[in-house]
Amino acid sequence: MKQFLLLSLVFVMTTIHAQTNLIKNGGFEYEFVNWRGEENGALSIYDKKSGKNAALINQYTGAEWRAFDQIAIIPRNTFAVECDVWMKTDGVEIQKEEYKAASIILEFLNSAEKQISTETIAVAKGTTNWFNYKKALKVPANAKKIRIMLALAQTNGTVFFDDVKITTLSEEEFSKLNSNTK
Repeated sequence: MKQFLLLSLVFVMTTIHAQTNLIKNGGFEYEFVNWRGEENGALSIYDKKSGKNAALINQYTGAEWRAFDQIAIIPRNTFAVECDVWMKTDGVEIQKEEYKAASIILEFLNSAEKQISTETIAVAKGTTNWFNYKKALKVPANAKKIRIMLALAQTNGTVFFDDVKITTLSEEEFSKLNSNTK
């Protein structure tokens, strides 16, 4: 009986601390299901980080804003989130303005989906190999949702995205991550 109780306790603790990805279809395995903006890009079956697909945005003229995005609900009592995305660029033009690049951007939103704050997770220009961009962020007080944007922001070139994840962090996990980066 004691062994069963101990095993049950271990199972419950593991389940409680399991990190669930708030982003649905983050590997684009189901094409653009759960993503908005599919008209801004395409799927790549050849150049991907893992799985069967990656998403890509390319443009050669016009330097317009092109992006995919997804809005997710932030679970109650979430202290922080960690954004984790793989990105690769090919010939992304270098502009004077820093924001004109391949970008990963997070917006914290209230329940009416009005922006509370914006955080840039990554900016890349030129040609790069697959790189894993990770950033942990404290959730603002009134934030109820989070929006992730994967963009080619007012420049030309090609950008690939794959394995998009946003996971929740406790205060202890967030502090531990921040102390490791200092």
